[in-house]
Amino acid sequence: PAEAFGEGGPSYGLRITSSPDYWWMEKPDGVWRAPRPALPAIVLTSAGDIMKLSLRAEGVATSEPAITMELDNSKGQYAIPGSGALASLRFRSEVVLKLGYKTTAGSEAVDAGTFWIDSWEYSSTPNQSLFTLHCLDGLGLMDRWTARYQMRWNKDAVNPKSVWQILYQLLARVGICLTDTPTKPQSSAINNFYPDFTINPGTPGTQALKKLLTFVPDQLVFRGQEAFTKNPLPAEAPSYSYGVGAADHPILSGKYMDAVTASRSRAIGQDEGANRIVQDALDWDLLQLGIDVQLQDYDPNLQTSTSAQERADALLRDASLRAERGNLVIPTNVGQELLDVVTVTDARCGILTKKYRVLAIRADYDRRKGQYDQTLTLGAP
Repeated sequence: PAEAFGEGGPSYGLRITSSPDYWWMEKPDGVWRAPRPALPAIVLTSAGDIMKLSLRAEGVATSEPAITMELDNSKGQYAIPGSGALASLRFRSEVVLKLGYKTTAGSEAVDAGTFWIDSWEYSSTPNQSLFTLHCLDGLGLMDRWTARYQMRWNKDAVNPKSVWQILYQLLARVGICLTDTPTKPQSSAINNFYPDFTINPGTPGTQALKKLLTFVPDQLVFRGQEAFTKNPLPAEAPSYSYGVGAADHPILSGKYMDAVTASRSRAIGQDEGANRIVQDALDWDLLQLGIDVQLQDYDPNLQTSTSAQERADALLRDASLRAERGNLVIPTNVGQELLDVVTVTDARCGILTKKYRVLAIRADYDRRKGQYDQTLTLGAP
């Protein structure tokens, strides 16, 4: 039986292999198998049962259901999920969402991600019966995951792991692959900072991710079964534009704001000799107005002036990015992605080719109202 798993397997833990019909998993005290072919897919679009759909993408700021989908159940067609024609409708089944338009070439769509069923509910009124699915994205899966035992990286100098490598190992716990293709801007810290990082038993995955990301300016974006990191550099070129002109992607409504954010940040660490290291980052435009709002972080992992300065810069940058600068309601743009930089022109408010960064996306479809639009939450570029 061992030959079926190939030669030179790992010295401990599990080994996995597959045949056309089964997945096999082996360790010294047992062998397990599971059917490999997927169950037949259910195409909800062709059934015409989708009454309402809401899609949310908000980075690590939230772990709410990524998709809420209301299906017409007036014929009781969704009464027995997991059996018969609904055999593939089960908890944690994958939902592949496509968004698109009807054009002169017909119905055209692009992938909007892969999601996983987390719960469902039935509801009825005298004139309607609904079956509602609530689905998670990769962040939602991480929120459901908790550490079963203490996990620690970089306790000593043996086999050190950078922030990116720790992220990779954490996301793999729920089957999400952290990828570096296509290439995105990355900070020096995410690949060269090796923190002594501990996760205690019972810690939710999202809590661990948020803590790890405070070490770097990079942000995490989920894309179906993959995720990538991106350093949102202030000089990033815009990838799309919105406006109110005849040739622009229309703005149905817009709101634009500005507010005071942190004007300085301080990172404190210590070198190998236990000497204190202090580095500051300053927003001179705010300081010149007499605004003194400081952020501060102490981390003994910061053992050089360079790493402390990178942390101070990251703190100030993150505070600026997370301050909401406005929102747009637009006809759905199926190609819009989190952390993209866009330009907005809305002469009604005096906004002319102003750059923003997309912090959150919500797409809403309501068949009964004939609604198909998108709300973008905007931040500093």
